[in-house]
Amino acid sequence: MADKTVIYCKQSGGPLIPLTVRIEWLSDGTINPLMFWTPDGTCYEVIGHSTGVKIAFLKERGVGLRWKVRGEIIETPDPETDELLHMQHETYLYLADKRFSERNIIDERYGHTGKEYIPVTLDVFPDGDYELIYFWAHGSRYMVEKTADVDNRGSFKAGGVGIWHKVEARLINADNDDDPNPLVSVRRTAAVYLELNKWFVRIAETA
Repeated sequence: MADKTVIYCKQSGGPLIPLTVRIEWLSDGTINPLMFWTPDGTCYEVIGHSTGVKIAFLKERGVGLRWKVRGEIIETPDPETDELLHMQHETYLYLADKRFSERNIIDERYGHTGKEYIPVTLDVFPDGDYELIYFWAHGSRYMVEKTADVDNRGSFKAGGVGIWHKVEARLINADNDDDPNPLVSVRRTAAVYLELNKWFVRIAETA
């Protein structure tokens, strides 16, 4: 990944501020920002946002997506600044990388019965690199504990193109990070694919 800031916020005429952004990437390809961190470690929860607009359609031109967001401070790096908690700010949030505005021509032209398109949550860093945090598969929610490998390829069995992620994940509740069974932690190694603008896991063939 090039050493270039592509994830940032900016007010009209103001400076570019690098961000780390947590996003929810839905199974239909829609991306929603959930929270973001500024360089000083202040964390904002996104409590409202517009629909993402392709930057190519804006005056700036370029690639990626832009949202107008309202964020509320939920964590500060210094306890002495706790009086800032719950303050709200509006800004424009940019994911200025082409991977966030791809069109899934593969899915539109071919049917892939061997794929389950899934929602994922990931943290995206200022240079555009990212880390998988959660994903859903076969009706269950998983927390990614480690990304063991990444490669530029699709699924050999389900077809398609994209980026393959080999992850080690733990089964968790739908609404929190606890184990469904407090006495047993269920872990699995999974292959999660980013195919242009959607994520999928392979559906095992049945006899």
